[in-house]
Amino acid sequence: MGQVVLGLVVLALLLLLGAAGYLLIEDGWSPLDAVYMSVTTLTTVGFREMHPLSPAGRVFTMVFVLAGLGVLLYVLSRVAQVLIEGELLDVFGRRRMMSEIDRLSNHYIVCGFGKVGRPVAEGLARDGYPHCVLDSDEHLEASIQKTGSPYLLGDATDEDLLERAGVRRAGTLLALLASDADNLYLTMAAKDLNPAIKVIARATDPAGETRLKRAGADDVVSPSRIAGLRVLQAAVNPTSVEFMEIVTQRQALQLSLADIPVSAASDLNGRTIAEAGIRGRFGVIIVAVKRKDGMEFNPEPDTTIRAGDILVVLGEDLDIAQLQVAAGG
Repeated sequence: MGQVVLGLVVLALLLLLGAAGYLLIEDGWSPLDAVYMSVTTLTTVGFREMHPLSPAGRVFTMVFVLAGLGVLLYVLSRVAQVLIEGELLDVFGRRRMMSEIDRLSNHYIVCGFGKVGRPVAEGLARDGYPHCVLDSDEHLEASIQKTGSPYLLGDATDEDLLERAGVRRAGTLLALLASDADNLYLTMAAKDLNPAIKVIARATDPAGETRLKRAGADDVVSPSRIAGLRVLQAAVNPTSVEFMEIVTQRQALQLSLADIPVSAASDLNGRTIAEAGIRGRFGVIIVAVKRKDGMEFNPEPDTTIRAGDILVVLGEDLDIAQLQVAAGG
C-alpha cells in the first residue's frame, strides 16, 4: 500500500512538472492550458493540442510521455494488484472461516458483540473454547478479529445465519443482543432449530427475565442486577470481592471456577469426598455439588459423589483438567 501512495505522489508531481514545463516553454499559455496539456499527454487520450507546439515543446512532450507513461503504468498496476489481492484475501479468508465454523461441534454461539458479548468472546477465545460470534454491526468486525474468534456478520435472529453458525451442532447459545425482544425471538428460534441446545439470555428488566424463561431460556442473566450486587459486595465485603476478581480475571493466580460432571464409569462415583481424596490428589477445592434435587454448597467430607453430579471446583487449570479426566472415567 505504501508503494501505491508513493507512486500517486510521484504521478502528481510529474503532472505538475509537465504543466510547469509547458508554461516555461510555450508563450501565452494559461496555467489551465498547461495542466490540461500535461494530463492529456500523460494519459495519451489523444485530444487536440491547446495551441500549436514549438519545436522545443514537441521535444519536451516526447520526453514527458516516455517518462510519465512508465510511472502511470506502474501506479495503475500497483493499484490493481492491491485491489485484486485484497478481494482475494477477503474471499479466501471468509471461506477459511466458514470451513472453521463448519467443523465446530458442541460449541458456543455468542450472539452480540457489545458490552456483555465482547468479554465473553474474549474469554472463550483466551481459554480455547470452541465458539463463534454473530453480530450485525460491520464496524465491529475489526474488534472481533482481534479476539481471534470465528464470526459471521448478520442478524443473529435470522434462522439462516443461525444455521450457518452450526446451531444444530452447538452446545450453548448466548443471547446477548441489546433488546429483550430480540433475545426473546432468538431464544425461540434457537430452541426450535435445536431443542437440546442450552440458551443463556441477557435481560434488561424483570419482565424480560420472565418472558425469556417462558420462551425456553435455560438461564437468564441481568447485567444491571449483577452490577448492583457487585457494588453492594464491594461496599460491605471488599476483600471477598478482591479475591473473586483474582479468581475470575486470573490476573495474579491461574485459578478457575469450573463445572466437573461425574460419569458412571468414574472411580469417583459412589465414594465420599474424603474417600476420593480430591483435595490431595488434584489440589482443587470443591465449592459445591449440584444434583437434580438442588445444590449443596461447601459439602461435608462424608458427602457421597454420585454419577450425574456436577462438582463446582476451584483450582489451577492443570489440576482441574486432571480432575475432569478422572471424573469422566
